[in-house]
Amino acid sequence: MANEQNFLDDPRPEGRQPIPPGHIPLLEAIFSQTPEVEMVLAFTVRAEGVMQSDATFGIWLREDMAHEDKLETMRQLAQAFHVIVEPNYYLDLMLVSPRDRALWQMAVENGDIIYVREEEAVAQQLEQIFQQPPIADEERDIEVMRVL
Repeated sequence: MANEQNFLDDPRPEGRQPIPPGHIPLLEAIFSQTPEVEMVLAFTVRAEGVMQSDATFGIWLREDMAHEDKLETMRQLAQAFHVIVEPNYYLDLMLVSPRDRALWQMAVENGDIIYVREEEAVAQQLEQIFQQPPIADEERDIEVMRVL
């Protein structure tokens, strides 16, 4: 685990730069081809000793998916993005869910929405989710994948 910690605390991994905004349309095309993706937010993370990143993409996947399926979808996205970021850039993919109120609030307040599958459907889902109790702290499992 210490290895992962150091890895995610490097804001310039291997001297690479954050993926430039001009590459966002390429990412959006991949998001749109992945039906499990509901919404994507782009933001910066500065959590000293935990994670530093100028290119984090918070990805909200369908709530009805099992956690393992969400991780597999994230791996597939990372693999698709690898060809876009190689060899000069990096990006971090963070699994986010409105059920995790604290993480969701951080992503929404600090980020910009760069992709929404269907705005009306997403708004309805958010309304339903916010009527449910949030996940408990012991349920919280923050997943981040760095794409180099």
